[in-house]
Amino acid sequence: MDFRTRSVAAFFWGLKPTGGYGLEVAGVTYAGEAARVVLNPTSPRPGAIVTQALTSPYVLLELQRVRRVVFADPSGRVLAEARE
Repeated sequence: MDFRTRSVAAFFWGLKPTGGYGLEVAGVTYAGEAARVVLNPTSPRPGAIVTQALTSPYVLLELQRVRRVVFADPSGRVLAEARE
């Protein structure tokens, strides 16, 4: 990977008590030197049979070279923001 032309962004959702949690990248848009990453977090349904183990969902992305990344959910709520 050429860090002169590309960036890496990571979002860590934190420790979860069971399996069944996940993150899906719904889209990435660019505006100038910023990227907006829309994440669709999923949780297990009530009563679902899931792995009884601690999990830590995350996403790691290769992006165009940017100085700022905003992670948001599909409704537009900002989940996290990072700057170079």
